[in-house]
Amino acid sequence: MLVCYNKARTLLLAMEWRLVALFLMSAWVALLDQISKSVVSRLVPMYGSVVCLGGLVRITHVRNAGAAFGVFQGRQPMLIAAALAAVGIIVVSYPRVSLSNWPARFGLGLGLGGALGNLIDRLRFGGVVDFVEVGPWPVFNLADTAIVVGVALILLGMMRSPGRKEE
Repeated sequence: MLVCYNKARTLLLAMEWRLVALFLMSAWVALLDQISKSVVSRLVPMYGSVVCLGGLVRITHVRNAGAAFGVFQGRQPMLIAAALAAVGIIVVSYPRVSLSNWPARFGLGLGLGGALGNLIDRLRFGGVVDFVEVGPWPVFNLADTAIVVGVALILLGMMRSPGRKEE
């Protein structure tokens, strides 16, 4: 009986540390996202633009009341609910990902941080502050970048270790 208790306790402690790692990573992403948005909001007027890297990148201050590419404009309750659902799914999924599957674990942390960063904006401002403009792409922010890179890493992790069970 004592052996079962010790194994269960060890498993719970390992899961706690995994969640601590997830929350620390996502907190850094959300913090950097919020700091960058704050700096842009203070230094660049709304719809103002600053050319960087010889015109390759522009810092353009805009507010997006929709999702990616401007879809779902003005549907904040739905977008907030979607962000909360994504946060819940990530928190529940993270402990189930193998320790050796670092791309998926890192990707989930980035995705959670990005979702939280944009969720904070939606709750505070009724829309997301965007500011990075590159070529023909819509203006985006660091949270969007974290989400996209996170999804790519999750897919990479799935390709590297399909169907692997928890270690």
